[in-house]
Amino acid sequence: MSEQISGNFHETLGANGLMSVLHEAQDTVRSYDTKAQIVGVGYIFALGVVQQSGKHMPVPMEWAGWYVFTGWVVVILPIIMYALVLYPSRIDKVTKKRNLQAVDGTMYFDNTKFTEAEAYTRAVLKADWAKEIVFEIVKVSDIRDKKRTRFLRALYWTGASFFLLFLSQMLRANGVLQ
Repeated sequence: MSEQISGNFHETLGANGLMSVLHEAQDTVRSYDTKAQIVGVGYIFALGVVQQSGKHMPVPMEWAGWYVFTGWVVVILPIIMYALVLYPSRIDKVTKKRNLQAVDGTMYFDNTKFTEAEAYTRAVLKADWAKEIVFEIVKVSDIRDKKRTRFLRALYWTGASFFLLFLSQMLRANGVLQ
């Protein structure tokens, strides 16, 4: 009975269903790129406001090195983290953990694998497209999960950065830091 259900499911799902799943995973990957770009730009604008509000409080020379180091960790690191969301790509190590021999790799053309159009055409004609699409879904899902992790990490670091900037300004405003 299990085989009958699986067979019926496969017939019902078909290529359109698999392509829909792949399309959804690709859309989610692109949405993390968009979110990272928007939040990264928003963070940069917000930094300008924070910097202006703390600009008139000079830092003593004995604290200057720590101030610069902390500034880079608090201000620049979140920007770098948002940029990293954009770059777990198709060639990233995230996708290399999968067994590439399981498929022919015909879903996306690779000119190092297929040096001639005729070789690629032969590979496309003999490919098991259900396997190819499912493999691509797994790869794109790996990338999606990596982007989500990086985006959330950058978001948490941004929150911590704003908290540290707030704390620094409060300490300076109350005379604790000169």
